[in-house]
Amino acid sequence: MKTVLAIETSTAACSVALLHGGDCFSVFEMQPQKHAIRVLPMVHEVLAQAGIQPEQIDLLAFGEGPGAFTGIRIAAGVVQGLALGWNKPVQGISSLEATAFSGLQKRPDAGEQTWLALLDARMGEVYLQYGRYDKAKALWQADSAQLLDMPHLNAVLDKLLVTQVPVAFGDIDLAYPEVSARFADWTHMLPSAEAVAYLARIKQSTGKALTESVPLPVYLRNQVAETIEQRRAKTV
Repeated sequence: MKTVLAIETSTAACSVALLHGGDCFSVFEMQPQKHAIRVLPMVHEVLAQAGIQPEQIDLLAFGEGPGAFTGIRIAAGVVQGLALGWNKPVQGISSLEATAFSGLQKRPDAGEQTWLALLDARMGEVYLQYGRYDKAKALWQADSAQLLDMPHLNAVLDKLLVTQVPVAFGDIDLAYPEVSARFADWTHMLPSAEAVAYLARIKQSTGKALTESVPLPVYLRNQVAETIEQRRAKTV
């Protein structure tokens, strides 16, 4: 088994995890606005927990987004620095996939099922991704992540829920309880570095060295922030 170090900072949660052999060492904290301060100390904490050195790591992974603009930039920047310093390949993992995987790992007896992850994108929009999972068959499939406003989100769910009964995970129950209420099986969940690490093991063949590909955040929005002129135009 590859030894994987993972970082996830795309939401208010900040976490780092290390898979070494059959063990997982992790630190998970709700640290809004403090990701940049805590993430490197967390890296040292999990290395100390496992009792290993950086040279024993085979693969670095990070939650590439979509998610909070600053958070996913921090994860991408930190993992790029570690990869450069330690000469390790990097694997980006969807934060939405990590959200679903975090919840599904708490259901060890679940058979093959459709999963769906929804995270609050602010500005009246939601990040959505769905796929299939079967732990017994080592099956993990994911469709492309989407950024949807409420009308388009409801249209997607109208079609999906006619033929599927997915298990759903995310944080939109706080901002859009009427949407999460549409699911018979909804669990409030945030992505974790532990889930990122396990998914990186599943996808380890696609990890790349910095000479091949630079780790980049996945934003989905074309414009992360409005200009002053754009905000003024909306008030006219």
